[in-house]
Amino acid sequence: MLFIYLAMLDNESDRLSLTGIYEKYKHDMLKCTFLITNNMEMAEDAVHNAFLSVIKHKDKLFRLPKKELRTQLIIMAKNKGIDLLRKANYYSDNPIEDMEYIHKTGDNEVESKVILTEEYETLKKHVASLDKPSKLVLEMKYILGMSYKEIGEEMGLSAKHVDTKIMRAKAKVRKLMSAGGEFDVE
Repeated sequence: MLFIYLAMLDNESDRLSLTGIYEKYKHDMLKCTFLITNNMEMAEDAVHNAFLSVIKHKDKLFRLPKKELRTQLIIMAKNKGIDLLRKANYYSDNPIEDMEYIHKTGDNEVESKVILTEEYETLKKHVASLDKPSKLVLEMKYILGMSYKEIGEEMGLSAKHVDTKIMRAKAKVRKLMSAGGEFDVE
């Protein structure tokens, strides 16, 4: 795939930058998208779409420090994976007869999914309203699955300091949710 991306670039400097980024981060991006999609083909498509976005925004991304660049690439890949999941789930594979059966039996699975989706969207909204460092540590820990040590290395902090930052960020989210009257957060 790399040769396709390189053909889209005009100068050798950009090609070298993209080659380095591709070789260094493609596996991290693929791992993240696979965890989200649970489908290797969809994960590869998400990474492909992310690299198309990298090319589109190359002027901004190629100038980022390595730590920020990795985080941005992972977030881009994650978002592209989520977009693909949304598109895939737009059309249901369930026949109408099955849906009628669920409705007649009073199965609450659909209702539970709606509630979970609403809770997730509320949580996402409050996390997005956090300051950048708090949001970043939560994404690194819970979305990227990084250890405290790995987060500390990325951010230049000790593992204990990362633990404290995560604890404080979660407390901020709990406070925002309780102030907004949303669902109970433990």
